[in-house]
Amino acid sequence: MIPNLAYTAIERFDHDNGERWSGYVRWLGRSDLLGVISLDAGICPPVVHAESGDDWQFVVQQEFMLDFFTDLDFVRRRAAKSSRRYHVLAVARNPTAEEVAGFADARFQLAGFDVVDAQFTKSALLNGSRFPGVLSISELSRESALVPARERAFAIRDALERRHPDPRRVPWQAWGIWRYAAAA
Repeated sequence: MIPNLAYTAIERFDHDNGERWSGYVRWLGRSDLLGVISLDAGICPPVVHAESGDDWQFVVQQEFMLDFFTDLDFVRRRAAKSSRRYHVLAVARNPTAEEVAGFADARFQLAGFDVVDAQFTKSALLNGSRFPGVLSISELSRESALVPARERAFAIRDALERRHPDPRRVPWQAWGIWRYAAAA
C-alpha cells in the first residue's frame, strides 16, 4: 500500500491531437513517440475537477493538488462524463522503491516516472532542453514520454536541484505514475 497514493484523470495527448501533436513532437525532437502521459497540466490538462462542496471530501488535502483525489471510483465516474479523451492515473509523489514494487492493483500498469514542479506547470522531462546535461530526450519511453526507472527519475530530480537551483521555487518532485488499464 502506498500511503500518498492519489488518483487523477488527464487529457490524452497523442497523434489524435492532430497539428498540436505534430508540432509538439517536432519541437521535442521525438517523432517516434506514441503518446505523452504527464502531470504537466499545460501538456496533459486535468479532466476531473471538484465541482461542488460535496466533492471536497475526495480532494487530496495538499497544496496545488486540487485535481488529485483519494477515491478512484469518484475519478472514474467524473472522467466518464467528459467529452475529452483521457487517461485515469494513480500517482505517488517521491515513492520509495518498496512502494513501487509493492503496488498491487492489477487494474493499473506502471507508465513510468515524471519529474514535475510543485504546481504541476512544467515537467522537467518534457522541457529537457531548458536543463542541458540533466537528461537526454532519448531516455523517455516511446509509449508515454516518461522515464521508465524510478532511480533515474530521482537522479534527474536531484541533478536539477544541484545544477539549476532556484531559491524562489519549491523543489522538483518525482512522481510514480500508473495508468488505469482495466476494462471500463
